[in-house]
Amino acid sequence: MLAPMTDTPIPPTPTNIETLTPSATVEPTSTSTQVPQISVDENTNCRSGPGVDYPNKGVLRVGEVADVIGRSTVPDYWYVTNAQLPEDGCWLWGEFGQVEGDTEVLPVYTPAPSPTPQVGFIVYVKSFVDCGYAKNVVFGVKNAGSERIWSGYVEVQDLGTGGTLYKARERHPFADSVEPACPPGHGNELWPGETRYIHVPISPGKSGISAVGIITLCTADHQGGTCLTEYSYFYLK
Repeated sequence: MLAPMTDTPIPPTPTNIETLTPSATVEPTSTSTQVPQISVDENTNCRSGPGVDYPNKGVLRVGEVADVIGRSTVPDYWYVTNAQLPEDGCWLWGEFGQVEGDTEVLPVYTPAPSPTPQVGFIVYVKSFVDCGYAKNVVFGVKNAGSERIWSGYVEVQDLGTGGTLYKARERHPFADSVEPACPPGHGNELWPGETRYIHVPISPGKSGISAVGIITLCTADHQGGTCLTEYSYFYLK
């Protein structure tokens, strides 16, 4: 009589089994999810491209913070955004900026070609200089375009009241230095790549106010040729 068949498997023939030494456990590298942010020491225009030839799309002011969402192929420019700036971002010059956070992980953006003609300048508050009865606000102006700047129109307004603190048409408004002359002699043109200074006297008693310098500069004499206007915001102590 045949024995009944079962499902019991036949044990395999033993073989030599290599014992593996466990490797050291690699801890995962912590990755920061915080978006890098930038703040500025001077109110700074945010543009459609990395340079003064591009249209202005907003201003990052002192005390505000913007998210840095991209790096530029152009040195010292960041692609940023915040509630006051365009949602899709704009280009911020990093001269007056401090960035906090890891920017190496940011995408690199290649900007569109700059518009032409290249007439442009960068304006910022350089210092405040006492000059006789008045305090001078000294604006630094760098010609960042490719054409000579010849004349201009300078105005300073009180942001609180909208009142005019100073205005003048200038044939050659540029001084060579910030001080010690009071004010230093004007009469200079501004060639591409040069930086010169515009001295604006503010009447005594004007202090503790926020103001804006409205600087219009032109490529020809008597406010002729191509003219461009830039803004520089500041607090008058």
